[in-house]
Amino acid sequence: MRVLVIKEIRQSWRSFRFPALFLILLMLAIMDPLSVRYMGEIIARFARGVTVVMPPPSPGQGVAQFLGDVVEIGLLVIIAITMGSVAGEKVSGVTTFIVTKPVSRKTYVLSKFLVLLGTVTASLAGGTVVATFYSRSLIGPVDWARTFAAAVSTWLYAFFILSTTFAASMAMPSPLAAGGTGLAVHIATALAGAVLGKSALSPYLPSVLPGNANAFLLMGSDVDVVARLVKPGMTSVVLSLLLLALGYRAFKRQSLP
Repeated sequence: MRVLVIKEIRQSWRSFRFPALFLILLMLAIMDPLSVRYMGEIIARFARGVTVVMPPPSPGQGVAQFLGDVVEIGLLVIIAITMGSVAGEKVSGVTTFIVTKPVSRKTYVLSKFLVLLGTVTASLAGGTVVATFYSRSLIGPVDWARTFAAAVSTWLYAFFILSTTFAASMAMPSPLAAGGTGLAVHIATALAGAVLGKSALSPYLPSVLPGNANAFLLMGSDVDVVARLVKPGMTSVVLSLLLLALGYRAFKRQSLP
């Protein structure tokens, strides 16, 4: 396992998967607090002759904007770096070469998933810290407890999309099919949230996690952080583990070329 994990880490750096995700989230972490801080001045500059009245930005807005962009942009990058993790190596024959050695299929896919999960976690954590400190320097003090809750909420949704795409990469014959499945689930989850938004199931849907992250930062003490984090978080983890199990089951039954 240790050898395979080190191999995956090196491959992630050489293929620029880890640096790409980290640099994109770092760019968002720098740009989003800046845009929140100076948006009023930018609009006023272009709206000459028109009086524009905007409330002063709150420190939480900078971090909320960053986490929102993680869901809108960062998840697309996560899908892109995940879709070929197993499917791509099945096509190229690398998977066959590795599993013919004394390496089980379970160890093979587990090492890949752990490295991907570590990459996503480290990138999101690093970006959140940068966005938080930058928002603090530009706008004012940030509530660290609520920032942590918002980051965890976003991470749980990212974990769900990562798991879905990785499961598809194990089960599907090509990276494109795996990526399409991950993107389709991402879109379908958002649509399910819109359709079931007022139902009793709504608090448990993974799709509410990004919105809850926004609420933690912008709505103050009126938001029940525990309920909004635990209910959809449990659903997200359970669905993720179920999809991973199904994906591995399909992979285990495949005959590799």
